[in-house]
Amino acid sequence: MINSFRAEWLLLNRRRLWLILSAVTAAFTVAATALVVATAKPALGPNSDGLSLQAISGPGGATAAVVFSVAFASILVLAAFASVMTNEFTRGTLRAAFTRQPRRLTLIAGKLGARITIAATLMLGALVIGWITAVLVAPGQPVDTTGWWGVDAIEQAGTDYLRLLAFVAGYALIGTTLAVLFRSTPVTLGIGVLWFGPIENVLGDGRSWAEHTFPGLLLRSVLQPDRPDSVSSLTAGLTLVGYAVICIAAITAVLQGRDATG
Repeated sequence: MINSFRAEWLLLNRRRLWLILSAVTAAFTVAATALVVATAKPALGPNSDGLSLQAISGPGGATAAVVFSVAFASILVLAAFASVMTNEFTRGTLRAAFTRQPRRLTLIAGKLGARITIAATLMLGALVIGWITAVLVAPGQPVDTTGWWGVDAIEQAGTDYLRLLAFVAGYALIGTTLAVLFRSTPVTLGIGVLWFGPIENVLGDGRSWAEHTFPGLLLRSVLQPDRPDSVSSLTAGLTLVGYAVICIAAITAVLQGRDATG
């Protein structure tokens, strides 16, 4: 697994790729954070849309907008990890990799670990950029920023970062699983967008059983535990661990049960 991680890291750790990913992440973070902070309004009730002024006041307020924005980029995260894996099937690079590493699940795990590491680095940068953006935009809004500095703010930022990592890792595993199952980029993205877009949000709207069952809604609960429709972090975490086991079992069965190099 370590060798697979190193090999994938050498492939991804290119200056051009870092520049592109960093530019996209920075642009999205600045635009989304500025928009969220600028449009924040006092909460009119428990089901108010958007991020309220109360949510961005006090400790953690500087990074709350970043976390809120990433929740809307879930499809992009899923698509990124899924397309990278399907391209390996399409281009035949896994064929060559499997000849050097017969333990297919270990190979996939190493590759996924390297990709998540890239995403984790970008998420850390997004939090820092979002924090700076929020500080610059906040003076024009009735936002109390006194709690944005100090130990409590740093601790909350650390918690937000861990939630972001869990959120990204969840979609990374799901996207990789779909890619291994279907191997086709259009089919994989079509299924992923359809399920995590309209199906989950329409069927799951206001339904407790869906909020406790659908993986996308559970990941949203992990990322935004203060939402009125979020389930507890413990419940969401345990259920998502079950989904992770299912994903790993599915990848194992597919890679060992059929020719994965064709």
